[in-house]
Amino acid sequence: MRESTGPRTPRGKARSSRNAAKHWIESRRILPEELEEAAILRSGFEEDLKPEGLIEHEIIDDFTLNRLHKRRIDIVFAKEFYKATIKNAIEFDENNQRPAARYWLRHANLLRGHSDEPAERVRPDVCVSELQRLTKEIRDLGPQLGHLEFLRELYGDEPSAGAALLMSMLSEFHAIEAEKDQAAAIRRKDLQGHILAALQAEIEIQKVRQTLVEDLVAIECLSELQEPPRHTLETLLRYRAANSREFTSLLDNFERVRCLLGNSATPTRTDNSR
Repeated sequence: MRESTGPRTPRGKARSSRNAAKHWIESRRILPEELEEAAILRSGFEEDLKPEGLIEHEIIDDFTLNRLHKRRIDIVFAKEFYKATIKNAIEFDENNQRPAARYWLRHANLLRGHSDEPAERVRPDVCVSELQRLTKEIRDLGPQLGHLEFLRELYGDEPSAGAALLMSMLSEFHAIEAEKDQAAAIRRKDLQGHILAALQAEIEIQKVRQTLVEDLVAIECLSELQEPPRHTLETLLRYRAANSREFTSLLDNFERVRCLLGNSATPTRTDNSR
């Protein structure tokens, strides 16, 4: 029979890591890395409660282990919230990147016939750079037949009002492009000026959107309010509640033992956050 080598899949490894965290929290012994903290905690409990006799000293040991458990739970809480924040930032960034990626695939004619998803407008920063490039081409060469399709690829199925206006003007420009009279030439020249002005206005609008999106990204990535998955959070809350109940029970036991042994001193309840 082959010996188990442990989990091999990412899901299995993740499940195993959660088991390790669970066993670490529930370990009923002081771990080597906790020795210094345990000594500090025990010294503090001895100073506060002034134990006398073996039983009271053993309860002090239990107090110390209980508070170490609380710190372990707090560490996992902080780690899970941090992980949730990072995962949210990654997901947000991936969603933010997807429209740009699909734009370039549309531009390379790689998505046609392969996706029924609606084409999304690209991110404002991509819009700005591509519109600036389009502005230079129109200023140097005039509006071209491919520019209308270019805008459709750039904005997908979600054109802004400015982009829709540009598409309309480009369509009008090409409708009169074949006319050779002087009046048509004047109209084309005027229309080219209006197209360039509309492009500049749309660039400025997209720059404002870019600033807003960057602010949103910063908020999403830096927020400390992202919660871990509900089952993880509920498990940790159960650990914390059980730890608090155990601490209260230990304190009650200490008081009963002291009462039974006839000690006159009554310990003062310590803060659970100790």
